[in-house]
Amino acid sequence: MDKFSMWTGLAHTTLTKHYPDFKRSQAAECLAAWLGHRTYASLRVQDLGVLNEGIKHAIVDALTAVKRAEAFGFQLSREQWREVELTLTPSGISGMWLTGMDSMSAAARLAFEDNSHPDATEIARAVGLADGRWVEKVVRHTPEETLPKQLWFTVHGSVRAFNDEGSLATPVLAEVMFRRVGARLYWEGEIQAVIQNGEPCPYEPNFEGDDYGGGDYGG
Repeated sequence: MDKFSMWTGLAHTTLTKHYPDFKRSQAAECLAAWLGHRTYASLRVQDLGVLNEGIKHAIVDALTAVKRAEAFGFQLSREQWREVELTLTPSGISGMWLTGMDSMSAAARLAFEDNSHPDATEIARAVGLADGRWVEKVVRHTPEETLPKQLWFTVHGSVRAFNDEGSLATPVLAEVMFRRVGARLYWEGEIQAVIQNGEPCPYEPNFEGDDYGGGDYGG
């Protein structure tokens, strides 16, 4: 069973709790609208293969899904569709993020924190041994309502390292890019470059675990 068929079954089960006459084919059409397609046939041709490859981010459109349900004669509320989303979220489908554009800043943060890049490695090596990365804020370079082929963010943060004399955090700017590979589907974040943005300064290591998730991720 492909991923979209699995989603359709879960969505249909949830929707029929509120509207027993909701058909499985109609649930598939609502999901297709949610993923940016006018019809399920369009999604099947353009995006079904991408979904099955384990895409990382789907920037979903709940309002369009609700409107598609209304076209079938069901007065589906946003809260009821939210139940569908919550059913899909923990379903273990390839670790995909089902999210809005406003949450992609957090994805950019994680891309910087969790992935190495040669530029960051060299910046840390200039001090000593690498000790992780920290994010201050993330800035998105496109309006929230747009879905560009390349979604860009600038991560403002620091590369941490230590040597015999102490621990130093070097301010950096990291460019993170997400490639669009479907109507509303994006691949995982790719760090394009990390540049030094100030002089290294001392910091106090937290040996119980630094809060690398701190900071402002709006943008």
